[in-house]
Amino acid sequence: MTAIVFEGEPITLDEGETVLDGLLRLGHSIPHGCRSGVCQSCLLSATEIDKVANAQTGLSEAQKQLNFFLGCQCLPTEAMTVARVDADVSRIKATVMEKTQLNDQVWRLRLTADLDYRPGQYVTLWRDENLARSYSLASTHEQPWLEFHIRHYPEGEFSSWLVESLSKDDTLELNGPLGQFFYTAQSEDPMLMIAMGTGLAPIWGIVNEALMKQHRGPIEVVVGAKQAKDFYYREELGALQAQFDNLQVHWLSLDSDSPETANLYDYCQSNFSQLSDHKVYLCGGTSFVKKLRRYAFMAGASMRDIYADTFIAFGGEPG
Repeated sequence: MTAIVFEGEPITLDEGETVLDGLLRLGHSIPHGCRSGVCQSCLLSATEIDKVANAQTGLSEAQKQLNFFLGCQCLPTEAMTVARVDADVSRIKATVMEKTQLNDQVWRLRLTADLDYRPGQYVTLWRDENLARSYSLASTHEQPWLEFHIRHYPEGEFSSWLVESLSKDDTLELNGPLGQFFYTAQSEDPMLMIAMGTGLAPIWGIVNEALMKQHRGPIEVVVGAKQAKDFYYREELGALQAQFDNLQVHWLSLDSDSPETANLYDYCQSNFSQLSDHKVYLCGGTSFVKKLRRYAFMAGASMRDIYADTFIAFGGEPG
């Protein structure tokens, strides 16, 4: 067991217990979300920075210099002093510009905020001091908003609040951007982009950025869903496809009403079997991304050219 000091209080962590779990166990109100080190909701600071270096993966250099670390990833082996991070340091204010329902389950949220980002990265949105969720950016810098595509889970605390309570001109906080899921290809590189459900959000942003930067190589976008009624942005992607000869979009589901009825995995294996010179972008659930990453590698794509944005469950709870 390891002792830490938090706000002047000595705390003993159980064997194998993270700093975040120990503080929550003792009743301290600590913001947290995914518990996987992705959303960065549980940022804390330490006076002994060398003791938390292994809990700083994904943090910016500026955050590291401020001795920030991820409470959910920190398993201290010796005594250390821990403090909260001032929310004003890590978060910015955002205002709701628009909230639109795209299909039975997906809502588009547009916010205005002063944020420097790359399309495809993600940010963490905060309802209050203790509830946050991370979502990918579907917008580009040419647009005067930040755009997110959010699936509503009836039992989801955050998404239900967004659907039922959040209104135009309301404010919330966000932090980020985070992630390496953005356009990096050379203009002639062929690109294969595969999305399931709201995995289309970052793909939409990246496709738009690539085309605005006059990407000349072929861009193949494969969008999967369980049922055809779950598709959204078909008109928008269709308009882009009509405008740019190098863009092809494939809509796949097992539903007879789908533009193409096929198993996404089998379809990609049959139609994109040689990926040795491709940039590959994958976005969806953990098992989806894992399976498609293996397929892309076996088809010849270099691991350094396979970019993945994986949906992470927040503490096992729905969104």
